[in-house]
Amino acid sequence: MAHLFFDLDRTLWHHERNHALFFQGLHSEMGWPGAAGDWAVTYLATNDRLWDHIQAHNLGVDYVRARRFPLLFREMGLSLSSVREAELLAAACEARIKERLPDMGAGYEGVPEACAVLRARGHRLHVITNGVAGPQERKIAALGLTDHFDVVMTSDAAQSYKPSGEIYRAALEAAGARASESWMIGDSLMRDILGGQQAGMRTAWFRAEDALPPDAEAAPDLEFGDWHAFPELLEGALQRG
Repeated sequence: MAHLFFDLDRTLWHHERNHALFFQGLHSEMGWPGAAGDWAVTYLATNDRLWDHIQAHNLGVDYVRARRFPLLFREMGLSLSSVREAELLAAACEARIKERLPDMGAGYEGVPEACAVLRARGHRLHVITNGVAGPQERKIAALGLTDHFDVVMTSDAAQSYKPSGEIYRAALEAAGARASESWMIGDSLMRDILGGQQAGMRTAWFRAEDALPPDAEAAPDLEFGDWHAFPELLEGALQRG
């Protein structure tokens, strides 16, 4: 039996696909110019830059929420009559994304089946995610995976972001797990693979077809791009020790 700690965004929950769906609705509702897909891509790039900043400086998510839509409007060249209009529109968009996005349940193919197989084999499943507890738990529920996970450790609960050792220590303690019997599975070489290794865990790197470029250099114990194949790959690694 192993303790398996999973990243959430871009590992289980399809970050890009869910944002594309959200922006299709928002774009139509707002009557913005251009293509909804362009708005989604620009938003994601802006949001990622802001998240990189707060993770590097251990700032709260309110820093991101106050800036991402105003920056998006500027990047997209949206014509607004005043600063106040921009503030009101940004607040309205922020309210909509908070209300709708976490309940969108597009995930990567094979995730539910893989989780079911891993649980049936006696492994304990957990989540370690840079995010806020409420929205992240809603994403897990939207994927239909709530019953699979024993511990969901978020950066707001741990007061630290991956790859900091503090969030890994908090997750291991909450799960009653030893690092030597635990795996970290995620898409980020920096936050999931190096972070997990520094905590003493073995690691598996998930590389989706539409994954972001690698954000660090690391040597995970496993590398995979197909969730259907992951349980057998893991069992082989466990048997090899």
